[in-house]
Amino acid sequence: MLKRNNSNSSLALVWLVIVVLFSGLLIKQFAFSSSVPIESNILKLLPENQQDPMVEQAFQQISSSMSEQVVFIISAPDIDQAMIATDAFEKALNQRAFSSQPTLFKQVQGKINASTQSQWSDFYFRHRAQLLTQQQKETLTHSPDSRAQYVIQSLYNPFSGVTAAELSMDPFLLFRDYISAVGVQSSNFVLKEGYLTAQSNDQTHILVTATLAGSPYSLAIQEQLPDLDSIELEVEKQFSVKVQHTGVVFYANYGTESAKSEISTIGLGSLAGVILLVWLTFRSALPLALSLLSISTGLLVALASTVAIFGKVHLFSLVFGASLIGVSIDYSFHYLTDRLAAGNQWQSDKGLKHILVAITLGLITSLIGYLGLLVAPFPGLQQLALFSSIGLIAAYASVVCWYPVLAAKPSQERPLPLSKLWHTWLSLWSNQKFRIGLPLIVTVVSLISLSQIRYDDDIRQLQAMPDQLKQQEQAITEISGLGSGQNMLLVTAKSDQKLLKKLAEITASLDSLIDSQGISGYRSINQQLLSKQDQHDNYQLVEQLYRQQSHILQNTLGWPSFPELPKFEAITVSGFLESPVSEPVRPLWLKPIDGQAASVILIKDVTNSALFSQWLDSSFAQQQGVKYLNKADEISALFAEYRVKITELLLIALAAIGMVLGWRYGVKQSLLMLLPSLIAGVAGLAVTGILGSTLNLFNLLGLILILGIGIDYTLFFAEQKKSLSTLLAITLSGLTTLLSFGLLSLSQTHAIHSFGVTVLTGIFVAWLLSPLAINNSKNVERPTSREVFR
Repeated sequence: MLKRNNSNSSLALVWLVIVVLFSGLLIKQFAFSSSVPIESNILKLLPENQQDPMVEQAFQQISSSMSEQVVFIISAPDIDQAMIATDAFEKALNQRAFSSQPTLFKQVQGKINASTQSQWSDFYFRHRAQLLTQQQKETLTHSPDSRAQYVIQSLYNPFSGVTAAELSMDPFLLFRDYISAVGVQSSNFVLKEGYLTAQSNDQTHILVTATLAGSPYSLAIQEQLPDLDSIELEVEKQFSVKVQHTGVVFYANYGTESAKSEISTIGLGSLAGVILLVWLTFRSALPLALSLLSISTGLLVALASTVAIFGKVHLFSLVFGASLIGVSIDYSFHYLTDRLAAGNQWQSDKGLKHILVAITLGLITSLIGYLGLLVAPFPGLQQLALFSSIGLIAAYASVVCWYPVLAAKPSQERPLPLSKLWHTWLSLWSNQKFRIGLPLIVTVVSLISLSQIRYDDDIRQLQAMPDQLKQQEQAITEISGLGSGQNMLLVTAKSDQKLLKKLAEITASLDSLIDSQGISGYRSINQQLLSKQDQHDNYQLVEQLYRQQSHILQNTLGWPSFPELPKFEAITVSGFLESPVSEPVRPLWLKPIDGQAASVILIKDVTNSALFSQWLDSSFAQQQGVKYLNKADEISALFAEYRVKITELLLIALAAIGMVLGWRYGVKQSLLMLLPSLIAGVAGLAVTGILGSTLNLFNLLGLILILGIGIDYTLFFAEQKKSLSTLLAITLSGLTTLLSFGLLSLSQTHAIHSFGVTVLTGIFVAWLLSPLAINNSKNVERPTSREVFR
């Protein structure tokens, strides 16, 4: 006996050393890291585009450059009032940025200073002879004489604002029309006294843009947003204006705060439930301490391992990992209820031996379900599978290694709580009609309800979208005319010039799509930067205009000589990108991808999906190699694909578990053990349809949990003769699981809510039907009998 105790102590010591090492690793990861290893970027959950790496690289570049942008709109009835408020707002943001506190923005632009305006005008004016709108090109090609008449008419129009200085530099007034057209193409904003302003609904709107000093998913950046809210409120109150904002950082922060809140609710709620249940059941500090020990050890080892393998743990994994409490406590409850049932005759070695086969098989069946997720190319699912698997293994190891040493002493002599209730419930299962009727009723109701389920694989369900942020984004989109930027076209070519030429051809086709109301508009870099060939062609048209029409203006205006045509100086891609004029469209020009020059075209709004899809599938778009970029649609399609694949994995896992059970228990008994989990899975899906929710990939993750936990329940009934203590342990385990996933169902994020509802229902049904696995009525004890270790 002494040898066995020494063996137990050695095993406990080895596991203690391992846990201490994991604790040290976790402290190092969090305390001595330059940043907290917690990831909140929802895109990190998603797979890369394996089918088209070019599309993935383009998306990574465009999302990186645009995600750091923040747009503010300051609105007021009076333009002067709006300008004063804009100055104060810009000043406040800049003071915040350059204070000793952490920097939120590295650049803020409200009023465009004279120097920047001068750079803009100088850049374009220097190249004015080669910049023409499409309408100007048609005019100069087919009726150049009308241009001279247009200038003469403008001179006699007192409201045209034409000056002698302008005529001396641009006698055909081509430049003013070009600048005006480019401004309309870009957005609804016009420059007034240095402010980008727009008018709508008797309101003046002024644009303020800012660039974050770091990633929008950085917790250090997000922690400063309350200060930004204070600045906005102060400006609104002081100047009687309205400040609206939009940007990735606001959605990312909302997601982070929601996840933190849900982690607290789920984690603390589950913990409180476990503490209350354990105390009411065992009325002793030791079982409570042991339960918390296995829970905390499981979470500690899982967290340290996940960070070590993935570099960071996603908040999504932590939300689901918090619900691990309801699963890992299983092993503790079976050990502790056996100890309670044995009373003074408790022997820790025999106690462990008695449940070892059942908890080991339970662990194996759970791991089969979880590890199946590792083959799915979703980083989020892989991390969740790893977190859950390692957490369960650590909780299992804690029970096996520590409990025989820490719970060697018997518990106080007292009957099992609610033993009469458990006996009555188990007695019902010895009645053949009840044994067949209850599972049959649940199955029929669930199958009927399955007809109401609908699938929705939209990735946007992963992140709750608050109405306030959506309304502000929509308002800013309407005011600015810039569009939402959800739809993009990737265009590539062998060189910069060939790319610009290709962009011109594609946007000309998109103009036709606008005319047919397929899309509302687009933004492309070729609207402001032409290919060298197009610049040269334009220059030749202007040169021809000077030769053929200059004498008309000269004679009419009585000029002694005609202004000289500026020399041709091509605008290069590098020169354009280095100039401040490129700032609005600079993110659209990408770094080379696989040796190809690349750019994206932003589609403002798709007003007719059928026409837009038809254009994408057209021979023209295919020949031009246009690739459609919409990450949300792409991932939603992948969700649908992998929903099917995970269904297949689930069936494979079910078959594997069935073979393991069949090997130990035989075909008939293994079917009785699988049946409660199968019915529970159907019920979990059915209740989602009854409640009007839609099903997605995460409901199938719920089925994996239902399968693993449900098999656990039936395993213990099949393995143990002492069905009263087994039912008590399963009930305690089920209640903690219901607490965990019941709280998940309160999540504001639809995908998590739907997952929680599925698991909540499934686990309840699995518990309800688990006595099906009892071999015969001899296992049911009378409520006064003692379960004694022999």
